[in-house]
Amino acid sequence: EIYGDPLQHPQKEDYWGNVNTLGPRSCYDEGKRVAESMCYCYRHQHGVEVRIARIFNTFGPRMEPNDGRVVSNFIKYALQEDPEKPIQIYGDGSQTRSFQYVSDLVQGLV
Repeated sequence: EIYGDPLQHPQKEDYWGNVNTLGPRSCYDEGKRVAESMCYCYRHQHGVEVRIARIFNTFGPRMEPNDGRVVSNFIKYALQEDPEKPIQIYGDGSQTRSFQYVSDLVQGLV
């Protein structure tokens, strides 16, 4: 959500975002942005290398089934007792998202 409500899909790394600094979730967006800014200021001031990892939609073992995230909700609906009950899809189905498995995330960070 660092991009806020992006006007570009998918977002490229040179996209600066479309953030409402006073919106109901602005503290989350702005918190991420200020953390990145502080890292780069530290790099400039102390001459050290800095890397920013924008972790997104990670899934894997030990996820809480009721955490409200897309992957857990999808799995929960897919494993329902009633096979006639459809999997619930939110929105009109045109949304796109990227997902990453937790071990892929760890490998990328290391």
